[in-house]
Amino acid sequence: MTEETAAQLLTGLDHSVIRVPDLEVGLEWYRRVLGLVEVERRADRVYLASPVTGRTVLGLAAGGTGLEYVSYRAVNRTAFEYITARLDEVGVKYSPSIGDTRTGATDALRVTIPTGHSLEIILAEDQGADQPIAGEYRAGALDVRPSHVQLRTTDVRGLSEFLEILGFKVSTYVPLPDSDGFFIQFLRVNDRHHQLAILTGEPGIHHVALELNEVEFWRFLDHLAIEKAPAEYGPGKHHEGKMLFLYVRDPFKNRLEITGPMESVGLDDPPQLATQEPWFHMNMWGPQAPESWQTEWM
Repeated sequence: MTEETAAQLLTGLDHSVIRVPDLEVGLEWYRRVLGLVEVERRADRVYLASPVTGRTVLGLAAGGTGLEYVSYRAVNRTAFEYITARLDEVGVKYSPSIGDTRTGATDALRVTIPTGHSLEIILAEDQGADQPIAGEYRAGALDVRPSHVQLRTTDVRGLSEFLEILGFKVSTYVPLPDSDGFFIQFLRVNDRHHQLAILTGEPGIHHVALELNEVEFWRFLDHLAIEKAPAEYGPGKHHEGKMLFLYVRDPFKNRLEITGPMESVGLDDPPQLATQEPWFHMNMWGPQAPESWQTEWM
């Protein structure tokens, strides 16, 4: 594969699968609060899609809490094979997951990343134009789309260097004082600011993020009020990505970030040092995260 064709290996985040101890209770909440629609069910997993586009954005898996796996979509067959060759070259083990992922996949593999989480690379059929789900689309339905995940680790540099094998590039970083390590790195696979964020901390998954357009974002806040579903934090505006944010937790304390659209930075832009004060990075409007956001993972 040439340097030119290897420039972009992944289109973005395809879907994430969240663990829940009670699948039916979880499904009811994700349908009622986020408006997602069940489109595929297996023995212990349900896939959910946007009623507006028909595209799968999230899955729920029975058992425990946290992240079962996160899936990023390969640009094409050439990119998928390039990634497998790179994994072979550096001696990283992976396993086929074509029989254990969403419908529409033509190939898939999973690799265990340094935090212990399962990351999937999926090659999927082109769905074509967005198609509302018959019988499920309603006026005012939310067009929910995948955005990013945030991971915590004590070795931000090590995780970032591992992800570079898969086609991730650093957008913004905060170095650790008196060290060659990093406190924060935001990584992208396309021209949006980040599809994966890494922060220093006890290894784990902090949140899964879903995106709405800006009008729907503000309407979603009123929807939460109607449902009497309290937000954990927000609304606010992150400096990195320049997007609106709101954090909510499902009945099992899994954390979801609901965001507005993210800024574009260019696929080949070099990494940028974050230079603003910490509070401004977190929320340009001022109010900072509660203790639960700072100390509790999914």
